[in-house]
Amino acid sequence: MPAVNPRETFRPWRGGQTDHIGGQRIMTRQMRVRAGAGLAVTMTMLTGCASLDDLRTTQRANNNLTAQNERLEQELQDCRSSVDLLNARLDAAEDELNAKRELAASLQAENDLLHEKIRLAEKTLEDLGKMPAGDLVVGAPKLPEPLDSALKALAAQHPDAITFDSTRGFVKWKGDLLFDLGSDVVRDSAKDGLRGFAEIVNSAAASGFEVVIVGHTCTTPIKRSETLTRHPTNWHLSAHRSIAVADVLMQYGCAGQRVGVMGYGEFRPIADNGSDAGKSQNRRVEIYLVEQGTLFAMGDVLSAELASGVRFAALGD
Repeated sequence: MPAVNPRETFRPWRGGQTDHIGGQRIMTRQMRVRAGAGLAVTMTMLTGCASLDDLRTTQRANNNLTAQNERLEQELQDCRSSVDLLNARLDAAEDELNAKRELAASLQAENDLLHEKIRLAEKTLEDLGKMPAGDLVVGAPKLPEPLDSALKALAAQHPDAITFDSTRGFVKWKGDLLFDLGSDVVRDSAKDGLRGFAEIVNSAAASGFEVVIVGHTCTTPIKRSETLTRHPTNWHLSAHRSIAVADVLMQYGCAGQRVGVMGYGEFRPIADNGSDAGKSQNRRVEIYLVEQGTLFAMGDVLSAELASGVRFAALGD
């Protein structure tokens, strides 16, 4: 039996050892791969769960923002609608304000015109008050011939009560013919003359004229209680006398739309109130014939046309 070399006997099998070590290396590598894969799966699973939560949170936040944005959009639309409504109201208010401004300007212009008319009327009345006592002019310009002739005939019928100056064109009723003291009742003795005057007013000759009746008194105050009840002041008495004359003329056929009345009390004297004779002259009712249409202007103020109208008569008490 051959001798055995101990080294050879116990020498390891390198080839097998090599294979064994390589297998271990492969297994270790596979384990590492598997561990990495597992870790990757684990990480993937963990990462996936975290991303889903974040996504859900983000979606909820987005939904909330979307809802909030829709609410804000609606509020914006409501605000715009409110602004449009306020603008429309503002435009309407501005239109109304402009209309009121135009109306105010128109009223101011009308007021200025009326003030001017009043000024002219006051000047006219002042000029009339300066006329000599008793000389009350009928025509300036001269009365038309038919009217002039009719007034001449009337004066001839009542020589004791009426005088007529054809050249100067005026007619005058003599004093103390119409009323008793403190009374507004026309005396019967004066009605014939007024009837004749009404017939002239109703004639074709006077068709272009209208009648203005103006009452005046003296400065004697009203004292009797029964008179004060009816005429509290001389102003009332003067106006009431004008109305009484107008009533008589209308009874005799004068149309009411052609007749106007006024009263000045004791404030337009034509004579000195310091004497009985002067007071008698101041207690009068004047009748004016004015061109047709003048009474309409006098509805606002006594028109300046009165100065160019026809002053017909001065009637005493």
